[in-house]
Amino acid sequence: MDKSEVKKMKILIMCGGRGKRLGTMTKKIPKPLVKIDNRTILDLKIEQYQYQGFRNFVFCIGYKGELIRKSIEKKSGIHAEFSDAGEKAGILARIFHAKQISSDQVLITYGDTFTDINLCELFFKHLKSGNEVTIVTAPIKNPFGLVEFNHDNKVISFKEKPILNYYIGYAIINKSALDLVPQKVIDMPDGKGLVTFFKILMGMELLGSYFHSGLQTTFNTKDELKKAKHKMIRFYTLPGNTSYEE
Repeated sequence: MDKSEVKKMKILIMCGGRGKRLGTMTKKIPKPLVKIDNRTILDLKIEQYQYQGFRNFVFCIGYKGELIRKSIEKKSGIHAEFSDAGEKAGILARIFHAKQISSDQVLITYGDTFTDINLCELFFKHLKSGNEVTIVTAPIKNPFGLVEFNHDNKVISFKEKPILNYYIGYAIINKSALDLVPQKVIDMPDGKGLVTFFKILMGMELLGSYFHSGLQTTFNTKDELKKAKHKMIRFYTLPGNTSYEE
């Protein structure tokens, strides 16, 4: 498979959550339509994917999904489809609901997360690996000291704000992988089903990882949104940040 074929694959953008921790900001709009420097994070994500040559999108909507539709209808140069599993559906249920309109491999990405990942490189690494799913991880500094202790409550390890590898809401999923998931797992709320899905694949040695050390930002609270705005403004004002090798 060459790059032109890879770029025909679909990107599933998860846009169904309520974003309750942002308080009044998401009472009238869904979180992907929150603005960063006068542009929604959804706009910024789509433009980043378009810049890399990806045009086919599935928007997994839920909470205030009609506003997502209206926002996307204004865009040109993309092929957009929508999948609505309902406001109460968990992440895995939304992915499964979109299965019939998905490509054989799809990129799953959260609607409130932005990275500068080279998508072609990610796809090729996944295809070469033979895994059913490849999740993207990134180093993130833990804001707290990490403590370990024994059965006598004696501290045996203390790591001050360690840097750990976290899953950052991006994953390449083979459509065939969804056939391995029991319905009771698909029906789990929020992100529990997705985590259980990953654990099932991990036990089968079919879950891989892709390490990303570049820009990654997301937000669940107003404080995190402020930090995300700072990162994004810096990203777009520094030279050379939007180039990808062909």
